[in-house]
Amino acid sequence: MTTIYIDESGFTGDDLYNPDQRYFVIASTLIGDDEAEQILRRCFPRYQGPEFKFTNIWKRGTNRNGLRSFAQEVPGLADRVFVYIIDKRFSLLIKMFDYLVEPGFYEAELDWYADGWGMRYMNVVHRDLLRHGSEELYDETVRLWDAFARSPSEATLASFAAHVEATIAASAPPLSSMFDLLRKGLMHFRATNPKLEDFADSSEIQVTSVFSTMFYWRQQRSEDFDLVHDESSAFLKQRGLWEAMLRDDVEPQLIQSSNGSKVELPLRVRSTTGVRSQDSAAVQLCDVLAGFAGKAAPGFGDKPKDPFVLELVMEGAGELVQGGVMPHELYIEGPPRRREGPDAVDQMVDLLRPHLDQMAQDRAGHE
Repeated sequence: MTTIYIDESGFTGDDLYNPDQRYFVIASTLIGDDEAEQILRRCFPRYQGPEFKFTNIWKRGTNRNGLRSFAQEVPGLADRVFVYIIDKRFSLLIKMFDYLVEPGFYEAELDWYADGWGMRYMNVVHRDLLRHGSEELYDETVRLWDAFARSPSEATLASFAAHVEATIAASAPPLSSMFDLLRKGLMHFRATNPKLEDFADSSEIQVTSVFSTMFYWRQQRSEDFDLVHDESSAFLKQRGLWEAMLRDDVEPQLIQSSNGSKVELPLRVRSTTGVRSQDSAAVQLCDVLAGFAGKAAPGFGDKPKDPFVLELVMEGAGELVQGGVMPHELYIEGPPRRREGPDAVDQMVDLLRPHLDQMAQDRAGHE
């Protein structure tokens, strides 16, 4: 049995369009309390406070040498640390195409998710929005989708649809073609979602990020897991979703992630325990790692704009093993392959069936 510790940074609930908190990070380690405390005290010997918190470390200039020391520790810890980073703006773009465009591919018997094709296509969308459009167009598109996702109604959907139409009229390919896909997707979405108020939880990223973190560790390790997290996290407010993801009464099977990698279910996470962060140096270490990764996130794909962050990346923090939902320069090289059997979403829906059925019963009970 191996214990995995996690903590997070940048969680803003369903408010994914939040320029002040662009990145959401889950940091996880296999490092226990005793070793974690040694690392933190070695790097930040003058730190004062009941627990090590990245926000306190970052805002005090006297901790800069400590952060340099911490960055230098990273390469030696890299095989026991994983950070999962979500660029929330890019995530909104992906969710938009998942709900509006992917269903058309599915009906055409094409597998959007196989071999990571959908993620590679979203890298194309990200690139072309910036290359042929603008930061302002990108922001307005995801802002309007976020407004609908957080408050689904005819009015918020109409505002998004009007933006799509205006962009088609004002642009040329490839932008006009991209937004035409969204227009066609909106027609299908309206036809298949007559009760917009039931379009709920589409902005969920917290539980799915923890699941993706366990997905990574299951690819690395064969033993069962215990999971320990900060009890103040909102993570287990969606206990039903988490328990459905971990259920053992599924046939052993390979499930595919958005990047095309696979892992066998069930994940075999045997316990999930919340602890007071001040009582766990291991959770505090995850807090520091998550906070730092959030600062460094823009530099994992390019050079950081903050010279001090760049220095820390060069000192060793760049060796952090990381994954997540971030744009990359990996693009499609042709159409998706034909769908053969259940795709990644079909598999996830099957896994979550008890949770989804309970949600449907709860909605019916309130009508």
